[in-house]
Amino acid sequence: MIDDDIEGTREERAFRLWVNSLNIEDGYIDDLFDGLSDGYLLCKVVDKVDNTAITWKNVDKAPKNYKFGNGCNLKEAIDGCKKMGPKMIGIGAAELGKKIRKEILATAWNICKHSYMLLLHGKNEKDLVAWANEKVGGKAPSITNLKDKSLANGKFLIQLLGSIENRGIDEELILHGDNEDDNKNNAKYFISLARSLGAVIFCVWEDIVSVNDKQMLIIFATLCDLADNYKKEENN
Repeated sequence: MIDDDIEGTREERAFRLWVNSLNIEDGYIDDLFDGLSDGYLLCKVVDKVDNTAITWKNVDKAPKNYKFGNGCNLKEAIDGCKKMGPKMIGIGAAELGKKIRKEILATAWNICKHSYMLLLHGKNEKDLVAWANEKVGGKAPSITNLKDKSLANGKFLIQLLGSIENRGIDEELILHGDNEDDNKNNAKYFISLARSLGAVIFCVWEDIVSVNDKQMLIIFATLCDLADNYKKEENN
């Protein structure tokens, strides 16, 4: 069972870990708001997701005039996001440069979501829910969307993981899910199982019991990709 040490907001933590997981050269950050506010790393993050989105001749790696140079970098990062597809409504270079938390979190989420949707090869969220319900096959009640409150007890997620690789699941450790403690322990058990099978997810158990739809999208997209990889390995 994994107990995560949560520092700062859960969203800041999740997106910071996601950025660090991209293995960008000189791209490790301890704070999302500091790390993305100069625009240069943000350009690198966008480039990692789509290497055609950033026009690097417009980027200043070491601006002498930080106010001007960082602003240019941030503008290029925002333009790169728009080229990839995410809408950046109301998000500007000035807001990101001032480290406004809401704007930086929204920007990180837009890029993160786009990267995970790429894993689905054209599937949308409705397709993802249909895929998950089919995989679970009645071992847990079907869900209607990624905000479905029944996800709070963790049982659907565990069964979905079991449909991909069931050898690591101990059914006796799956609790009824009719109280907060059961939900918490099921959520922790799911996270431990998922990571042991190679799923790269950044949620904490609170995200599951509160049915955080952003984290649910990441979880379901990751498991869908994991299932595809397992299927390829079996075929080989």
